[in-house]
Amino acid sequence: MDSQIEILGPVAVRCAGSVHHLQSAQARVAFARLVLAGVKGVTRDELADVIWPGELPPTWASALRTLVSRLRAFVAPLQPEPANPLAKQGGRYVLALGAGVRVDVEEAIRSVAAAQEALNAGDVATADRLASRAVDRLRFPFLSEHEGDWAAGWRERLSEHLVTALEVAGRAALSSGDYGRAALLAEEVTGRAPERESAHRCLMAVREAMGNRGEALRVYQRLRRYLAEELGVDPSPETEAAYLALLGPTSESAAPGGGSGIGRRPVRFVGREAELGALAAAWDRAVRGRRQFVLVTGESGIGRTRLLREAGAQAAAAGGLLLLGRCDEGAMVPYQPVVEALDGYVAASPDNPVDGLSPAARGPLRLLLPSLGGPCRPDELPERPVLFAALTELLLAAASERPCLVVVDDAHWADPQTVALLRHLLRNTAGARLCVVVAARSDLPTSARRQVWAGLDKMMLPFEHAGDGTEIALGGLDLASVQALLHEVGTDAGAAAPAGRVHARSGGNPFMLLEMTRHKAGPDGVPQAVARLVAAKQAAIGLDAARLLQVTAVTGPSVAFDKVADAAGLDVLAALDALEELLSSGILREVTAAGSEHRDRPAIYEFRHDVVRQTVSEQLSDARRRHITSRQRAAAVTAAAS
Repeated sequence: MDSQIEILGPVAVRCAGSVHHLQSAQARVAFARLVLAGVKGVTRDELADVIWPGELPPTWASALRTLVSRLRAFVAPLQPEPANPLAKQGGRYVLALGAGVRVDVEEAIRSVAAAQEALNAGDVATADRLASRAVDRLRFPFLSEHEGDWAAGWRERLSEHLVTALEVAGRAALSSGDYGRAALLAEEVTGRAPERESAHRCLMAVREAMGNRGEALRVYQRLRRYLAEELGVDPSPETEAAYLALLGPTSESAAPGGGSGIGRRPVRFVGREAELGALAAAWDRAVRGRRQFVLVTGESGIGRTRLLREAGAQAAAAGGLLLLGRCDEGAMVPYQPVVEALDGYVAASPDNPVDGLSPAARGPLRLLLPSLGGPCRPDELPERPVLFAALTELLLAAASERPCLVVVDDAHWADPQTVALLRHLLRNTAGARLCVVVAARSDLPTSARRQVWAGLDKMMLPFEHAGDGTEIALGGLDLASVQALLHEVGTDAGAAAPAGRVHARSGGNPFMLLEMTRHKAGPDGVPQAVARLVAAKQAAIGLDAARLLQVTAVTGPSVAFDKVADAAGLDVLAALDALEELLSSGILREVTAAGSEHRDRPAIYEFRHDVVRQTVSEQLSDARRRHITSRQRAAAVTAAAS
């Protein structure tokens, strides 16, 4: 006989299509105590303490016997055969339930555990179904009219199970792309359990996936402040890692090619020992009171942001204060990365650090920082010297608390005012326990990056001269690192040929090689994300450079300048301008220079990544390809005749 005991909400027994309720509050709590005790049973004194949590009445023994008799009659329908369902065994009352009797509390707890296991195994649909079922039941109150330690203890346990079920359902919704529902669930968890860091990390991921990185940062800031005020602790390394993961593009364009990384297993960091060592050395000098400036450069997908995350995690583990900011293309907030970094410090501090600054600094900061009511309209901001001085004072206050690592990502999008502010901060913080790390792409077209790079180079010169500046230019991963990375994603990297093929085709670019590994055609195909990246690069170059690029892709893999220039139909000066644009954007590289030891040889050029050459070639129509081939033949005939 299939029967159901419901303890959550109105206590009831459902059996054979009928619903039975207990009218007495004392009977309800006694019934719940016996049901949840299971085969262990309950002693007479234990049962009495639950029914009468305060002082026992004088006639409690007889009252208990009467109550037990009523409960025997109440549970009798649950027995398939006539029997004593509530017997006394070894001095304990034991409620004997048939094999087909289900208890809502026990089922809900089992569903939560199974949902967690399903989520860990990657079965998102099952995890969502089980967690949602548990949430629906656990929302009902547990003996709300009854007080006492036993009931309070169970309420606390069930509340924890509810929070876990909500979080599992939220993470499942996040993985399936249902961001709105995931946000509602994660918000409820953080409201019920504000100290639960895993729930805040889930909410951070949801907000970031929805493209609201600012709100994701504020979730972290609220958590950090709560932990400091209520518990006197810092966020865990896992939470700091989630905070660092907010560096770089939002999830809508998480990959350089515009694809989302939601749902993919994070890949362990491999290689870059020398680069991490250089960052660690700069951090050590900063901790000793020598302010440092580090400039990290590299092409799209080379791993700048991932390197910053690793360095930031190491600094946080050593007790450093992390301040993160990023430049967005066409940002509307003045001085975006510095405001973002310092506002995070203010918002996460239990005591407002601005209150301890000079009056001259407090006013401008309240106009600029979002956590203090800003930003105001740009025309309402004070003059630059006043504003820069206020931001410098706040940064020095942060660095006086503990060593401070300021990370500015995507600095290639910085406007001249932001570059000027960074230069001012660096010049006026000598002696502070401060390390400023700025990361920028090195493969933007010359016209777009000339002004920013000039500013960054100008910033670096005096620091390099004084030994307080470090420039890290990221190249491709070596073959050993590629093999380790492929092993991480489950590829058989033990075979040197596949790893070597991926390495050669990608040039060691982590983004490209991972996309090629995941592509159904393997390393010889062109992943969609890589094609989007190449399309973005092509859109950023001029018409002459695009024509030269198409000819080079058809001619490849190595070409001489004069041959492709003729085939592209460009005069020498136009072709040289186009070539320099392709070199500066990182699409081509010079492999044999005319000025090298082989003075009699012309310069030879090739694609930095063979997969890019293939992508450009496959994008051409047959008519375009035939036209290029025809011009190449005509140029060869002309050259032979001369």
